Amino acid sequence: MQHQKHLGLPELMASFPYHLYKVVRPNQEEALKAVAEHRSVTIEAPTGEGKTAIGYTVLRATEKQGAKSLWLITPSKTVVGQIKEMFPSVKMALGRNEFPCGFYEKDKSKLTLQTKKGHTKYTADEVPCASLTTCPHRVSQETGEAHEKGAWRCPYLRQTYEAKGGGIVVSTMAFYLFTHLFGKFEAAEGLVVDEAHRLADVIRHCLSYEITDYHIARAVALLEKINAPEAALLEEFRKKMVHFIKRTPARSRTLLGDEEIRTLMGILERIDGQALAASITKAIQDVEVDVEDERETLKQLELMVRDLRRYIKSFEYALEKGDRKPLNYTYAYWTEEKRKNERTQYRLVVKCYYAVPAVKRLLAPTTVALSATIGDKDVFGYETGIKFPVVSLPSSFPSDNTALFMPTDTPNLAVKERQKRDLNKTLRLMLRGAKQYAKKGHRSLLIVVSNDERDKLVAFAPEEGIEVVSYGNGVTAKDAAAAFKAGKGTALVGTEANYAEGLDLPKGIAPVIFYLRPGYPSPYDPLAVFEERRFRNQRWKLWNWRVMIKALQVRGRNVRSEKDIGAIFFMSQQFRRFVYGSLPEWLQLSYVGTLSFEECLVRGEKLLGGK
Repeated sequence: MQHQKHLGLPELMASFPYHLYKVVRPNQEEALKAVAEHRSVTIEAPTGEGKTAIGYTVLRATEKQGAKSLWLITPSKTVVGQIKEMFPSVKMALGRNEFPCGFYEKDKSKLTLQTKKGHTKYTADEVPCASLTTCPHRVSQETGEAHEKGAWRCPYLRQTYEAKGGGIVVSTMAFYLFTHLFGKFEAAEGLVVDEAHRLADVIRHCLSYEITDYHIARAVALLEKINAPEAALLEEFRKKMVHFIKRTPARSRTLLGDEEIRTLMGILERIDGQALAASITKAIQDVEVDVEDERETLKQLELMVRDLRRYIKSFEYALEKGDRKPLNYTYAYWTEEKRKNERTQYRLVVKCYYAVPAVKRLLAPTTVALSATIGDKDVFGYETGIKFPVVSLPSSFPSDNTALFMPTDTPNLAVKERQKRDLNKTLRLMLRGAKQYAKKGHRSLLIVVSNDERDKLVAFAPEEGIEVVSYGNGVTAKDAAAAFKAGKGTALVGTEANYAEGLDLPKGIAPVIFYLRPGYPSPYDPLAVFEERRFRNQRWKLWNWRVMIKALQVRGRNVRSEKDIGAIFFMSQQFRRFVYGSLPEWLQLSYVGTLSFEECLVRGEKLLGGK
């Protein structure tokens, strides 16, 4: 990596995408000034302020200085596609699950670079790719050519080769994480992190894993079949794992103790990963294993071989060591009996928690972190490991175009505060509010926390005389949102896990949002138990920051531009503790906290007008 020159404001302004914006907006210029001054910065700016253009400008200017490895990463593959449409010259890189595997396909004439699941036998993430060493479609990362001359080239490995070639690459955070932590990619010279507040959660998800009795038993059977000595150790691990899990309450996610973790870690340390990989490869080459019948087991073994060292480290990091508190946590759960069609009875889950070391390895000399919601800078820095100077930009949106309603007469839905019927009454109140707006021609988004709450809303909707759209029974959250956008239903219903972020409802698609309650963790959730032990009283500062960020993200689902008009109803009195204080100054002008629910509905009607 060459020494990077200073990025001055003139160089940045010269790289701005004027094909998208005729002029540089004042907020965009302020952001670029901050980059020129600090090189690496965190920029907090409301939706619609052109943050993506700021990120592209920084990478383009860095590229002009001779840098080659430049990345713009975002949590959502949908956003990756949108950025590619905005800037056709950038390269796009997606995960294995977006690409077909040609190894098992006899007829490849219908395969495209990206084939939707269901149109192909297996996607690239469903196959033991590393073990299929003789696959004719394998693309050399040195030459870009297929293993067999003239063969159809694996599209995933082809895009990976092209991404290594330099230039600006837009990808998901997960793709960037795996390729730069575990792949043979050069360190980035320039990096833009979109939705930076989500980086830690993405890393935690990617670096966590689940071990089941079913998959280990299948792996043991396969290894015994090919006379691999590692079978005995793996079976020892399975028996010990089941023994420990059965000591915990059934169906209760329970943290494992230190001695249990040390015992399991000790067994894994005795497994020779390289020898295991060699045994599997030889068995495939000698046709001792049917690569299709045993595809799933081979895939699980491959993951274990690849991640064995990481598994051991993860167990180690779940232990307290000297002054260092645990960085990961491990929990287990099981069922007394397997249900029909269930294959797994015992599960061991190893969760990555402290993401900062991984973040530090991923950052580039020039890094710009972008987000509409930073909130408490100290908590943001602790969660993400990103501690650059923070530049908070005001909104160019008119405050009069939105309203944040905190009704005075709705209940407090905290478990310890609410009465028996409060939850159901509030859910019905949300549906009645949505129905009242529907009569004026306005559709709504209804956000809850749990799937149980979502199920209740869907069940209550016919009784309240309103048509809602939601997911389940084979319908994905993405498909439900697409159907709603296309005009189906009066209200879209979903949990905050699915619709709090990444869902855009501009141009009056759903100008009204009803948000049931903040999603504080259950006191029995393993994460909550772990954080309570780790942080004691400080945990509330972290939990409040998370629910605050979520609330601000929900509020922004329907106000995506200066012309959008939208309202949100915060239904539980829990919100009153933190919503107003978390709002930027321009948005505090839109807060309404002194009216009843019915009065808020009327005020909202005046804001939105009739259709």
